[in-house]
Amino acid sequence: MDFRRIEWIFLVVFVGLNIFLGISFFQAQQVDLATTKSGDAATITDITRDQIKLPHLSKQTPEGDYLASQANTALSAAHSKLVKQQVSISEGDYQELQASLDTPITLKKNQQIRQLTTFVKDSIYHGSEYEYAAALSSDERVVFAQHPKAGLIYDRRAAVTLHVVDDRLVSYSQTYLAKLSVLRDRLNLMSEQDAVITLYRDNDIPNNSAIVSTKLAYSYLLDAKGSTVYVPAWYIGVKNRATGNVTVKRLNAITRTVMKNRNDN
Repeated sequence: MDFRRIEWIFLVVFVGLNIFLGISFFQAQQVDLATTKSGDAATITDITRDQIKLPHLSKQTPEGDYLASQANTALSAAHSKLVKQQVSISEGDYQELQASLDTPITLKKNQQIRQLTTFVKDSIYHGSEYEYAAALSSDERVVFAQHPKAGLIYDRRAAVTLHVVDDRLVSYSQTYLAKLSVLRDRLNLMSEQDAVITLYRDNDIPNNSAIVSTKLAYSYLLDAKGSTVYVPAWYIGVKNRATGNVTVKRLNAITRTVMKNRNDN
C-alpha cells in the first residue's frame, strides 16, 4: 500500500475541511451581523411608527472603565480661598461644602447658564473641573457635574448644585472627588443607538414621546470596602410630548441593562 499517497490524501482532505469550516464560520458571522443590523433597522422603524421622535443617534462604540474613589478631605482647603461667601463643611460618608452668597447674583433672562458657568469657574473651589449637566438640572436647582481626566461623573459625591430663587443665585453646595482609580482595562461600551433601542425594547419609551438628550457619564454602581465604584452609563432624556415632562433613564453601558433610578443629585 502506498502510505505516502494515503498521507497526501488525508492532508488534502484535512486542508479542504478547514477551508470549508472557515468559510462556514465567516458566512455565519456575516449572517449574524446582517441579522443584528436588520433587527436594529426594524426596531428604529417600529419606534418611528409609535410616534417617538428621535435625534440623530450615533452607532459609534465608545470605550470606558470601571472607576473607584475613596472619601477625601480636599474641600477643607476651600475656607481660605472663597470670598464673599459664608462657608461651612459637613462631614459624613463624604465632605459637602455649603455656601451662602453675601450678595445674591441676579440672573438675566436667557443668559442664566452662561452666568452660572462663569460663576462656577471663577468663584468655586476647583470650579474649572465642573461642567453644566442639563439632564440633572431644574429651574431652581442647577447642577454642574465634576469632569476630571477620567471622565464626566454624574453623582452626588462629585457635583456643584446651585440654588436659584426668583432668578437670583443665593447659595450652592459642593462635593468633590480628589482621586479616581481604574479597576480594569478599558472596555467597549454600547453605542448611543444601542442605548435607545434597549430602552424601547424594555418598554421604557412610551408612544408619542421624544428623545431630547443623550449623555455618556460615569454613574454610581456600588460601595465596596470603603470605595465607591462607578460604571459608564448612558443618560437618556425622554420627553412626554403630551405633558412636556422629561424623565431621564440610565443604562449600564457595559452590561447593556437599564439601571434603577437613584436620588444621587
